[in-house]
Amino acid sequence: MEIFVSVSGRICLTLHVLFLFIGAVVGQDTCTMLTGSTCVCAFPDGTKIDLTPLAGTNKPGFDYKEPEGGGDYSYAYNPCTGFSDGGDLGTCSKVAACQRSKDLSHYYNIGNPSTAEFSGTGDLISYTGGEEGRQTDVQLICDKNTNTPKYVVEGQTGDKQYKLQVTSCHICRGGCPPGSGKKSLSFGSILCILFVVLVFVYLIGGIIFNRYARGASGKEVIPNVSLWEEFPLLVKDGFVFVASCCKSDSSYESI
Repeated sequence: MEIFVSVSGRICLTLHVLFLFIGAVVGQDTCTMLTGSTCVCAFPDGTKIDLTPLAGTNKPGFDYKEPEGGGDYSYAYNPCTGFSDGGDLGTCSKVAACQRSKDLSHYYNIGNPSTAEFSGTGDLISYTGGEEGRQTDVQLICDKNTNTPKYVVEGQTGDKQYKLQVTSCHICRGGCPPGSGKKSLSFGSILCILFVVLVFVYLIGGIIFNRYARGASGKEVIPNVSLWEEFPLLVKDGFVFVASCCKSDSSYESI
């Protein structure tokens, strides 16, 4: 009997220590809302999730959008500060999220910014205090390659419950990586740069070749000089051709 009590006591003590250890580990990586903030949480190591760059000023950072499957309502969202919309038609006054009917006849508050609360992992922020108990969950997806935020509306997921989704590098722990805000060159820009480089190589290379390989001088050092001398006349002929509507004079003998 004493052996059984001793063994069971050791098991209980081991389980107790194990639970304390798990709780301590989990607690060490919890993102806690900063005092006085509604959109910034910090981890114990000092890194933060800061939604401030995603917020609009006196307007939603994420404008009204319908769920991907369509619907009678669209949804707007703004982290950090509240926005107002709808005038006398609804209750969207200084809200974090607003639900708007398709015919613009109804506006509903579906979350107040003052009620914002991050999940422990920082991948979700919730808002309550909406009209008639409405509440909204915003899923936060970290993508270090997405500097321009992506906004997806899932819409109503339950009774007076709504879900939105935001993807951005600003949601990542510590914010966007250096250089993520730089825009890459478009295909057209790359073509323009290549064209300028090729023209430069053509002119300089041609001039050097004609001068030292062929012993040319004066305007003769310009590559294909005869072509460039005729170029204005060719352009003129082209304009005349287009202006005449591609018609040539023709005459027919009467029979």
